[in-house]
Amino acid sequence: MMNAKKLEKWILLEQTGELSPRKQKILNACPQAQVKRDELNALFSAVPDENTEPSPWALTRIHARLQNERRPVLLPARVWTPVLALAACLMLVFTLIDFSPESAEVSVASVEAVVQDEWTEEFEDDLAELESLILAMSDTPLDIMER
Repeated sequence: MMNAKKLEKWILLEQTGELSPRKQKILNACPQAQVKRDELNALFSAVPDENTEPSPWALTRIHARLQNERRPVLLPARVWTPVLALAACLMLVFTLIDFSPESAEVSVASVEAVVQDEWTEEFEDDLAELESLILAMSDTPLDIMER
Protein backbone atom coordinates (compact mmCIF):
# COMPACT_ATOMS: atom_id res chain seq x y z
CA MET A 1 0.00 0.00 0.00
CA MET A 2 1.24 3.45 -0.94
CA ASN A 3 0.84 6.86 0.66
CA ALA A 4 -1.94 8.89 -1.10
CA LYS A 5 0.25 11.94 -1.74
CA LYS A 6 3.08 9.81 -3.04
CA LEU A 7 0.64 7.91 -5.26
CA GLU A 8 -0.76 11.12 -6.76
CA LYS A 9 2.73 12.51 -7.33
CA TRP A 10 3.87 9.34 -9.12
CA ILE A 11 0.73 9.23 -11.29
CA LEU A 12 1.31 12.82 -12.37
CA LEU A 13 4.94 12.01 -13.13
CA GLU A 14 3.69 9.00 -15.12
CA GLN A 15 1.38 11.23 -17.17
CA THR A 16 4.25 13.58 -18.08
CA GLY A 17 6.65 10.69 -18.80
CA GLU A 18 9.07 11.59 -16.00
CA LEU A 19 8.51 8.47 -13.85
CA SER A 20 11.46 6.07 -13.67
CA PRO A 21 10.95 2.44 -14.82
CA ARG A 22 11.55 1.09 -11.32
CA LYS A 23 8.85 3.35 -9.85
CA GLN A 24 6.58 2.49 -12.80
CA LYS A 25 6.73 -1.21 -11.81
CA ILE A 26 5.85 -0.33 -8.19
CA LEU A 27 2.99 1.87 -9.39
CA ASN A 28 1.60 -0.86 -11.68
CA ALA A 29 1.59 -3.34 -8.76
CA CYS A 30 -0.46 -0.96 -6.56
CA PRO A 31 -4.28 -1.55 -6.70
CA GLN A 32 -5.04 2.07 -5.74
CA ALA A 33 -3.09 3.35 -8.73
CA GLN A 34 -5.66 2.15 -11.27
CA VAL A 35 -8.49 3.90 -9.36
CA LYS A 36 -6.51 7.15 -9.34
CA ARG A 37 -5.66 6.76 -13.04
CA ASP A 38 -9.35 6.36 -13.87
CA GLU A 39 -10.20 9.51 -11.91
CA LEU A 40 -7.43 11.45 -13.63
CA ASN A 41 -8.52 10.23 -17.07
CA ALA A 42 -12.11 11.30 -16.31
CA LEU A 43 -10.82 14.77 -15.41
CA PHE A 44 -8.71 14.97 -18.58
CA SER A 45 -11.65 13.99 -20.75
CA ALA A 46 -13.86 16.65 -19.13
CA VAL A 47 -11.44 19.46 -20.01
CA PRO A 48 -11.82 20.66 -23.62
CA ASP A 49 -8.83 20.81 -25.95
CA GLU A 50 -6.86 24.04 -25.98
CA ASN A 51 -7.55 24.44 -29.71
CA THR A 52 -11.30 24.55 -29.11
CA GLU A 53 -12.87 27.96 -29.77
CA PRO A 54 -16.07 29.28 -28.23
CA SER A 55 -19.19 29.21 -30.33
CA PRO A 56 -19.87 32.26 -32.49
CA TRP A 57 -23.00 33.01 -30.47
CA ALA A 58 -21.20 33.03 -27.11
CA LEU A 59 -20.40 36.75 -27.26
CA THR A 60 -24.01 37.59 -28.12
CA ARG A 61 -25.35 35.47 -25.27
CA ILE A 62 -22.91 36.92 -22.74
CA HIS A 63 -23.78 40.46 -23.82
CA ALA A 64 -27.52 39.73 -23.57
CA ARG A 65 -27.09 38.26 -20.10
CA LEU A 66 -25.16 41.31 -18.93
CA GLN A 67 -27.85 43.61 -20.33
CA ASN A 68 -30.54 41.67 -18.46
CA GLU A 69 -28.60 41.79 -15.18
CA ARG A 70 -28.31 45.60 -15.15
CA ARG A 71 -30.53 47.11 -12.52
CA PRO A 72 -31.91 50.63 -12.62
CA VAL A 73 -30.23 53.10 -10.31
CA LEU A 74 -33.50 54.48 -8.93
CA LEU A 75 -35.45 52.47 -6.44
CA PRO A 76 -38.53 50.65 -7.74
CA ALA A 77 -42.04 51.90 -7.05
CA ARG A 78 -42.63 49.20 -4.45
CA VAL A 79 -39.94 50.87 -2.31
CA TRP A 80 -40.95 54.48 -2.97
CA THR A 81 -44.62 53.98 -2.12
CA PRO A 82 -44.12 53.17 1.59
CA VAL A 83 -41.37 55.79 1.91
CA LEU A 84 -43.60 58.53 0.53
CA ALA A 85 -46.52 57.36 2.66
CA LEU A 86 -44.33 57.52 5.78
CA ALA A 87 -43.13 61.00 4.84
CA ALA A 88 -46.73 62.18 4.36
CA CYS A 89 -47.75 60.76 7.76
CA LEU A 90 -44.81 62.43 9.49
CA MET A 91 -45.64 65.77 7.87
CA LEU A 92 -49.25 65.44 9.01
CA VAL A 93 -48.20 64.63 12.59
CA PHE A 94 -45.74 67.55 12.76
CA THR A 95 -48.31 69.91 11.26
CA LEU A 96 -50.92 68.91 13.82
CA ILE A 97 -48.45 69.30 16.67
CA ASP A 98 -47.13 72.70 15.52
CA PHE A 99 -50.55 74.21 14.79
CA SER A 100 -52.51 72.81 17.66
CA PRO A 101 -54.29 75.45 19.82
CA GLU A 102 -52.19 74.68 22.92
CA SER A 103 -48.87 75.26 21.18
CA ALA A 104 -50.16 78.44 19.50
CA GLU A 105 -50.97 80.06 22.85
CA VAL A 106 -47.56 79.27 24.25
CA SER A 107 -45.70 80.61 21.23
CA VAL A 108 -47.75 83.86 21.18
CA ALA A 109 -47.07 84.42 24.87
CA SER A 110 -43.35 83.89 24.41
CA VAL A 111 -43.31 86.28 21.44
CA GLU A 112 -45.12 88.96 23.45
CA ALA A 113 -42.54 88.69 26.22
CA VAL A 114 -39.70 89.21 23.75
CA VAL A 115 -41.36 92.09 21.85
CA GLN A 116 -41.53 94.39 24.88
CA ASP A 117 -38.14 96.03 24.32
CA GLU A 118 -37.30 99.46 25.63
CA TRP A 119 -35.39 101.94 23.53
CA THR A 120 -33.03 103.41 26.02
CA GLU A 121 -30.52 106.18 25.68
CA GLU A 122 -27.74 103.70 26.39
CA PHE A 123 -28.89 101.55 23.46
CA GLU A 124 -28.97 104.61 21.17
CA ASP A 125 -25.43 105.55 22.24
CA ASP A 126 -24.24 102.02 21.38
CA LEU A 127 -25.86 102.27 17.95
CA ALA A 128 -24.22 105.65 17.30
CA GLU A 129 -20.83 104.24 18.27
CA LEU A 130 -21.36 101.25 15.98
CA GLU A 131 -22.29 103.59 13.12
CA SER A 132 -19.15 105.64 13.60
CA LEU A 133 -17.01 102.48 13.63
CA ILE A 134 -18.57 101.30 10.38
CA LEU A 135 -17.94 104.69 8.78
CA ALA A 136 -14.33 104.69 9.97
CA MET A 137 -13.73 101.23 8.52
CA SER A 138 -15.37 101.91 5.18
CA ASP A 139 -13.96 105.41 4.51
CA THR A 140 -17.17 106.21 2.63
CA PRO A 141 -20.15 108.32 3.58
CA LEU A 142 -23.24 106.73 5.06
CA ASP A 143 -25.30 107.50 1.93
CA ILE A 144 -23.83 104.48 0.08
CA MET A 145 -24.89 102.11 2.85
CA GLU A 146 -28.46 103.40 2.78
CA ARG A 147 -28.98 102.72 -0.93
